[in-house]
Amino acid sequence: MKPLRLDPEQRFTCRQCGRCCRRGWDIALTTGEVEAYRRAKAARFYREREDAPEGAEEDPFEPIPGHPAYHRIRKRADGACGFLSPQNRCRIHEELGGAQKPLTCRLFPFRFHPGETATLVTASFSCPTVGRNDGALVSAQERDLLPLAKAWLREHPEEPGPVELVAGVRLSAETAEVLRSVLRRILDRAGAQGQPDIAESAARMAGLLDDLSRHRVTRLKPHALAEYVALVGPHAAVTQKTAPTKPPSALARLLFRGFLFVVLAGQEQMEDRDSAGLRLALRFRLARLLAHVHGLGPRVGRVDLRAAKRARVDLRDPEVQALARNYLRAAIAALGTGRRPMVEDLSLAAAYLNAACALAGLRAGAEGKEKTDGADFADGLMQAADLTHAESGGLLGSILGTLSGGVESVWMLAAGGPFAGAQRAAPGARAAEE
Repeated sequence: MKPLRLDPEQRFTCRQCGRCCRRGWDIALTTGEVEAYRRAKAARFYREREDAPEGAEEDPFEPIPGHPAYHRIRKRADGACGFLSPQNRCRIHEELGGAQKPLTCRLFPFRFHPGETATLVTASFSCPTVGRNDGALVSAQERDLLPLAKAWLREHPEEPGPVELVAGVRLSAETAEVLRSVLRRILDRAGAQGQPDIAESAARMAGLLDDLSRHRVTRLKPHALAEYVALVGPHAAVTQKTAPTKPPSALARLLFRGFLFVVLAGQEQMEDRDSAGLRLALRFRLARLLAHVHGLGPRVGRVDLRAAKRARVDLRDPEVQALARNYLRAAIAALGTGRRPMVEDLSLAAAYLNAACALAGLRAGAEGKEKTDGADFADGLMQAADLTHAESGGLLGSILGTLSGGVESVWMLAAGGPFAGAQRAAPGARAAEE
């Protein structure tokens, strides 16, 4: 087993909020786990509804279509795990012991990424505790994480992927670390007002990534590329020149609408509680949602982008900035998993932050607020981060990678988010600025 590479600043302690048990994700079980639960008659701890007595009406373990070696826990009527108690406790844990919980549940919110020299550990921002960076340092939990990593990689073996700058351009471990260090220094530097500034940092990152993505750079020989990163990167981190500006293009805004639709569609599907016979209603709702996101139809339920655009997102707000900075910091620390090129990975992280801005605006707009606050942004970030669980090599992961728009998504974040232009044009926003 290779050593673990842990984010030295990420914190996590489970607060038993139950969100991970209620989001509608599949809780995958191995054949051995299912057999053990059946021998222990775990079905007697299952609830068909939150207010129902314990006891499953039918087998709580069902095969996962297309994956015959795995089962999943059947969802109860409200979409939550049927083993979740009204007190947000896992009944398998309470009755059979924590070590008997599904491996999928025991490792959440962590994920393991095999690398050439170490196994990277990341934490999901779908968890509110991770988003707030609350609890014990993850680096102090290595003793607990190591056996989980061994168990996961034994059940789900994965070969490490090549660390790339952009697709087809490999980086050495040393050069990847130089780039991570440079990006972190850019994130940490004070802005023009002497305070941290996410938008200004994003602009400096976007300028650097644009430079490193140029054909004349990516075609350099490995040693020359390493020298170029080592020379240009540190300069970008310390230069006193004004941060570059580049408004997101019309294509970038179009792609973002597609990205936002995928995020919203994912939320709709997780929240949909209809039976299989009513799936046509969900498809119709998603079609209406697609039209609305592209400005071609009215609001769809709680999704009203016109109201969202009126709720100003201020990335300099201390609470919003703390949340956005922690997400971006963690994204930088995780670059180089081998699942995606580093430029694409950071661009995708910026796209999720842009989506968080839009989702925060949706929540604030629905409440009639003119400006989002930390609670709005935290909720938006969690919802956007739900989609980070899509496999990068799968269809949804590939779609998200394309719709992120590459470095354009970082420029969009630097501009203040996807609705910054519309918000500046709104009378209420101008008054707030003045």
